[in-house]
Amino acid sequence: MDNNIGSYALHAHIWDWGGYDRTEEFEYWCNYAAEYGTNILIPMCALGEAGAYMAQKGFRVTTFDITPEMIEEGRKRFGAVRGLKLLEGDIRNFHFDILPADFCFCTDFGHLHTIEEIKKALLCINNHMRKGGCLVIEEGLPAKESNYFPPKTFYPKTQVYPDIKVWKTGDTRIDAVTGRTYISQTVYIEDKNGHVKQFDHSFYLQSYTREAWLSVLAESGFEVLQEHRSREKEPWREGDGMWIAEAVKSGD
Repeated sequence: MDNNIGSYALHAHIWDWGGYDRTEEFEYWCNYAAEYGTNILIPMCALGEAGAYMAQKGFRVTTFDITPEMIEEGRKRFGAVRGLKLLEGDIRNFHFDILPADFCFCTDFGHLHTIEEIKKALLCINNHMRKGGCLVIEEGLPAKESNYFPPKTFYPKTQVYPDIKVWKTGDTRIDAVTGRTYISQTVYIEDKNGHVKQFDHSFYLQSYTREAWLSVLAESGFEVLQEHRSREKEPWREGDGMWIAEAVKSGD
């Protein structure tokens, strides 16, 4: 996965550049997790913002990322938060000495480019969860038609940092044949003196069919209880592009 995430490490100090209030998202995960317990596992966490929020709400959270720069920045910001562990780890091969998790969620499996890697990740997650613990997966299913979104400039809702301005340009190509979404971006950082630095950030996300997900979840020791099309928990229907699965660890 190290080669599948573009210039991810260079984003560490500007990861939250968009300026959006994520309270609603974080509350969603708090409410979902509370149905299962207080021990939380969050893979592929970037800075660990969701984990820090949940820990401040009383959950015991282990959150981890493969990129050392992200974890280092996360510790600078959230290292003093009680109940939060920020660790380095590869979702496909991690071994943490923690209490079995009651609840785990992941929305970034697209960075794993084969179903074999997905299975490795799911088995590792399963090994860190209690029986009956819940895993929630949010993934886009393969597009029915290829598409291309031409270059566009993206500005933050509000500028986040006092001494720099950040914006991006980028285009996106969706390949319906391979199930891949190719994203090519250039990130711009302007300092207070007007000097601009930039770096390229290109990667692709791999999508998998619902049938592939159901199969690999079962093979990895999870039973799917519910399938949703949105965070409002509307039932998933054939043809929906978003797939949210609520699965539980079915046995040891």
